[in-house]
Amino acid sequence: MKEVTSLNEKNRTNPLAGNISLSYKILASAVLVWLAVPVIVFCAGYLKIIPAVIFSLVFAGVVFFAARGMDDTRFEIPVRYVIAFAVAAVLVSILMGVGEYICSLQDHSYRRAILNDLVNYKWPVIYDMSTQQNPDVINITGSSGKAAFCYYFVYWMPAAAIGKLCGGSIAAANAALLIWTSIGVFLTFTAMSVYSKKASMFSVFFYLFFGGLDLIPFIIHEINSYSDWLWLEGWVPHMSYICNFVNLGNVFHQAVPCYLICAMLLISRRPKALGLGCGILFCYSPWAVIGILPVTIAKIFDKENRKAGLKSLVKDILSPVNIISVIAILFVFVPFYMSTSGLSQEKGLTASFYDSIPKFILCYLALILLEVVPAAAIVFARRKKDIVFIVSAATLGVIPLIKISYQNDFAMRASMPALFVLAVMVYELTVRVFEQDKENNANKVKGKTSDKIKILAATLLIIAMSFPSAFEIFVVTGSTLTGDKGPQEVIGSFGNIRSAELAPNIKEQFYVEDYEDKFFFKYLA
Repeated sequence: MKEVTSLNEKNRTNPLAGNISLSYKILASAVLVWLAVPVIVFCAGYLKIIPAVIFSLVFAGVVFFAARGMDDTRFEIPVRYVIAFAVAAVLVSILMGVGEYICSLQDHSYRRAILNDLVNYKWPVIYDMSTQQNPDVINITGSSGKAAFCYYFVYWMPAAAIGKLCGGSIAAANAALLIWTSIGVFLTFTAMSVYSKKASMFSVFFYLFFGGLDLIPFIIHEINSYSDWLWLEGWVPHMSYICNFVNLGNVFHQAVPCYLICAMLLISRRPKALGLGCGILFCYSPWAVIGILPVTIAKIFDKENRKAGLKSLVKDILSPVNIISVIAILFVFVPFYMSTSGLSQEKGLTASFYDSIPKFILCYLALILLEVVPAAAIVFARRKKDIVFIVSAATLGVIPLIKISYQNDFAMRASMPALFVLAVMVYELTVRVFEQDKENNANKVKGKTSDKIKILAATLLIIAMSFPSAFEIFVVTGSTLTGDKGPQEVIGSFGNIRSAELAPNIKEQFYVEDYEDKFFFKYLA
C-alpha cells in the first residue's frame, strides 16, 4: 500500500484524502469468519444436536485460534479506495446475477432452485417424489419414495437462514445473499491490493475480465463454423477453461470463496492456518480444492517460508489449527458429498474420449496455448523463479488430461485456483508498470523503446484476453437494459421440477435415494 506519514491533517480537510490503517491479522480474521460462518450454519442446522454442537464449536474454535496466531503486519489503504471497492463489490455481485436483480446466466435456474428449497424446506432437505406434478418428470424421478438433497450448497446457508427467519421470504434471502457476496468480493479486492502493495481499481478489472484468448477460435468459428464448437469457451471437445466472469456468473458459490482464498494464499507469510484456509474450500467446491492443493504446497515451500528453516516449517504445517480443521472438514463433508455419485457417469483420461490421439494432442496444445500461455508469458520474466507461479502453470497443464462429466466440470472448476493466481500476478505486474510509468512521467524520464513495445504488446494481449468476459457481460447488461428477463424458469424447485429436460441431470447430481442407509444421513444429519 502507499505509505503516508500522517493521516490527521488530511482527514481534517478532506476525509476521503486520508488512509485507513489495517493489519494482516484483521484482514485474515475477517476472511476466516466470512468463510467459516456458512459452514457453522450448515453444522448447526443440518446435523443432529450432539454433532451440531461439537462441530460448530470446533469450527468456531479453530477460526478463533487461527486469528490469534496471525502476524500483525500493517498496511494502509486510502479511504477513497475502501469506498470504491465497497461500491464495486456490490455492483459486481449484482452483475453476477446474485440476488436475481438483473438478467443472469443460464446456470441460475439451478441456483434459484437451491436457495428456494433451502428456504422453504426443513433441514435436512428431503424431497417427497409424490409432489412432482409434471408427468414427464415423474417418468424420470418416479412418483413415490423420498430423496435427500445433496450438493455443495454451504454458500447459501446464511442467506437461507435469514429467509427462514423472515417467514420463508425469498426476497429477504436474496438480499442477504447479495450482501454476503459483496463482502466476499470486497475482501478479495482488498487482499489483491495488499499483494500489489498499492490499492488499485485494476483489481476490479482483473477480477471480472481475466480469461484466455478465446477470441481467436471465436473468429475462426464465425468465419468457418465447425462441428466441435459447443459455446464461446467450449471450442475443443472435452476440455475448457473458463474466464472469471463466467465462473462468477454461473458458479459464484464456488468462485467467490475460491478467489478470496487464492488472494489470501498469495499474501500469507506462514502456513500455520493454510490447512483451515484452503481446506475450507472443500466445503464450497470439491473440484477447486483439488486444484488449490499443489498451489498451497508450493506456497508452503516458497522462498520466504524456507528461510524460517525446516523445523519451524514442519511445526507450522502440523499446527493444531491445520490438523483439527482438516479432520473436521473431512469428517463432515466427505460422507455428505459421497452420499451421491454426482456427475461421475462420464469420466476418465480425456484422451480416451477422442477418436484419435493426434486430434487430442492438437486440441490439448491449442487449449494450453490460448488459455495458459498468454498470462504466463506476460509475467514470466518477473515470476520465472517463483515456485507458486511455476506450480500454478504446471497444474493448468495437467488438469485437462482428466475428464469428469459431459462438459468436464473437473477441468472447469479444478482450474479456478491456478487461473486466478495467474490473474492476480498479471494484475500485480500491471499495477507495478502503471506506477513506474507515472513516476517516469513525473520525473520526465523517457523509458526504453523496447520496454514500451513490450508494454503495448502486453496491453493488447490483456484486452484480447478480456473478450469472453466482456462478451458475457454485454449479453447480461444488454438483455437487462432491453427488458429481457432471460430464459424461462425451467426448474423452480427440485421437489417440483417444471421441465423434464433437466430432470435426469437433477436426479443424478442433487438427489440421494436410499439416503437413510448413507453414513451422513444415518449418523450425522
